Amino acid sequence: MAGRATRLYPLSSVLPKGLSPFVLPDSTLTTGLQLIVEPLIQAGIQRVGVVVSPDTVSIYESFLAGGADRFAPLFERKPELYAHYQRLQQLASRITLILQEKPYGLGHAIWCAREFAQNEPVLVALGDHLYVGGTKTLLTALELYKQVQAPVYTVYTVPLNKVSSYGILQGQPTPTANLYQLTCLMEKPTPETARAHLQTPGLEPDQFFAHWGVYLFPYCFWEVQEQIAQTYDPQAGEWQLVHAQQCLLDLTPAYLLHCETHSLDFGVPEEYRNAFIKVAQGALDA
Repeated sequence: MAGRATRLYPLSSVLPKGLSPFVLPDSTLTTGLQLIVEPLIQAGIQRVGVVVSPDTVSIYESFLAGGADRFAPLFERKPELYAHYQRLQQLASRITLILQEKPYGLGHAIWCAREFAQNEPVLVALGDHLYVGGTKTLLTALELYKQVQAPVYTVYTVPLNKVSSYGILQGQPTPTANLYQLTCLMEKPTPETARAHLQTPGLEPDQFFAHWGVYLFPYCFWEVQEQIAQTYDPQAGEWQLVHAQQCLLDLTPAYLLHCETHSLDFGVPEEYRNAFIKVAQGALDA
């Protein structure tokens, strides 16, 4: 959640993207941060590192503190307010804020969390994606990782005219339904490149796998990240997560879990509008 969120300007000049507000079906308010972290905890994740920028860390800290000094006098008279505060504190107790000093890209943001992760296997969730049926899919992905002990990437299908907006992955079907072995991936390919090199057998014509937004990495992920860190030059462009994914293919098989639901990207205005409506309708529980 450390990006500048330029596509959400001017809102992002005062409110970090991760604190974008949403209304739940019961008319209570929540934020993108809560909608992402709560399913992770429900799926059994014990600790969540949230990567933020230096100019937003104090805002996240203030939010997670719940304004106790300001609102404490009201808690006794407004038990519903206190219930929200308690829920937020339970969430905050699981979260560690991690600084990304410079906006060098997603791969670098995850590298900033290496001390938090302590070289352990790690689940990465994008900071601007909400997951329809998230807890169920997370549990399936975690169980699959336990079986294969190799990278697992959740994916869903996008049409040809959308491939240049996503990381696109090619898979080879396995005997297990909805499970593919990764053979190739590219970041935002052209439609021509995708059609020529990234078709996955068994998918409908001009349908392609794109990242759903959850990645499970084994120990060796940190070794690959270390190698990238030693040669990374910010002048050469962003450090993308796909760099590590491509290197990992030389070390270990990787697997794609085809999700029958899709994720909601609230990092751009038109998608934020769609996500806001879906959340209000209770679609995340589908």
